[in-house]
Amino acid sequence: MTRFRPSALLRARDGAVIVEFALLAPVILVLMIGVFHVAVYVQNYNAVRSVVSDAGRHVMVQYQKDNTLAESEIHSVMLSIATSSPYLLDTDRLEIDVDREATSRVSGTIEFDIDVVYDMQDWLPFVDLPTLQLSYSRPVFVVQPAAPTS
Repeated sequence: MTRFRPSALLRARDGAVIVEFALLAPVILVLMIGVFHVAVYVQNYNAVRSVVSDAGRHVMVQYQKDNTLAESEIHSVMLSIATSSPYLLDTDRLEIDVDREATSRVSGTIEFDIDVVYDMQDWLPFVDLPTLQLSYSRPVFVVQPAAPTS
């Protein structure tokens, strides 16, 4: 008959790896999900900023060609840029606001304020996280078209 000795439990290594894995696996999993969530956030933030920059470039080029654009046309261009490749933003979570300022901060120009708000997608259905909103705003200055000379 074998006697049970408590000191034998302290020296036993059978199953130690399983216990260590069971203790560390949730921590590692949470860290991986956190890194993935931050990566998605940064990608969406860069997409929102790039959409506004591309739209600003489009507006400036159109004004250089003497094509004046209304706020609704700028909104449509931005929506088209945001939903196409490479950005592929979801229109249901995208809010675009284009306002023409009454007086521009730079003389001889027209100032548009472009504001974009994007609600991040909740890709963890089993975790109830608050909705993250990305917001970005930028002024766009364009030179006023020259008055026709007669």
